[in-house]
Amino acid sequence: MYFFLTACRNEELTMPEFLAEFARMLKGAGIANEARLYVVDDLSSDRTVAILEQAQHLDLRVISAPTNLGNQGAMFYGLRQLQMLPGDTLITFDSDGEDDVEQVPSIIALAAKNPGTVVLIERGRRRESLLFKLFFGCYKLIFRFFTRQTTVPNNFLVIPGSLVPSIQNSPLASVHFAYAILKLRPRYISTTRDRRSRYGGRSSQNLFMLVSHGLVGLMVFFEVVVAQIFMLLFLFGGFAVTVAALAIALPADWVSVQRTLIWSAIMTAVGAVGLFSLLLSAALALVFKLAAFTLVPRAVSQSTTATHPTAGGCAQRSAVRDERLDREAS
Repeated sequence: MYFFLTACRNEELTMPEFLAEFARMLKGAGIANEARLYVVDDLSSDRTVAILEQAQHLDLRVISAPTNLGNQGAMFYGLRQLQMLPGDTLITFDSDGEDDVEQVPSIIALAAKNPGTVVLIERGRRRESLLFKLFFGCYKLIFRFFTRQTTVPNNFLVIPGSLVPSIQNSPLASVHFAYAILKLRPRYISTTRDRRSRYGGRSSQNLFMLVSHGLVGLMVFFEVVVAQIFMLLFLFGGFAVTVAALAIALPADWVSVQRTLIWSAIMTAVGAVGLFSLLLSAALALVFKLAAFTLVPRAVSQSTTATHPTAGGCAQRSAVRDERLDREAS
């Protein structure tokens, strides 16, 4: 069975277009009868949930987040509600249109050729501004340098059901869903798909939010990243001290050379301070996000069911458990 998971917040204007395109994709791929869509509502204040509940043509279930968890936290919260068998397949993606759902059949086919393998989808061509593309290109270089990873994944993933329990037990997935999966070091293949324009043509995220998300995501690989940064700090510090000592050792009449060396030492020290600030801020953000996500579920009664089917959906979560037991028995 194919499980689809996505998260949304205040998407009443774009949700009808997404649901229509998703239904067409399932029909075209011939998997409409073996697909179930889970949508995590991240505390929407508009008619998003009402629109989802009216989707009678889909096997769709809404998972209501207990509070605003952010996109990554909502995806992880939703994942923890799923009950899957090892032979099932999970496809995660963003529902705003930037992840092209029309590409899902080709990605599923790729996964079928590589059973038990995660399919990571990297962004190809993007439709953002030149400034955004420049920053994202720099971020990919930084990510690959600090983490020693060659792939920069995102929410668009195909995950074998056998790996889902491991991800459900990885709290780092609440900080960066795709990076946490990559950190588990599963067997994977990567492919590239172009990023489309958002439904409605305007992204809900700005450059600052994306940069912040990316930097915090780096700390998912904290063991490697921290070691890399401290090595750079040591090199920067050693270079600054050496240059300053050389400037002092020069003859007093070599004023211009001394000034150049001292300014070089100062700029190197500033770079070292910047690196340390990056390390500290990203680490604190990671800790705070993990703490917030850990505390939220504890504040919610465990007896409260967070998943409910739409008018056209199947049964309650208890029925899902019964169905799973029946499938295991067969």
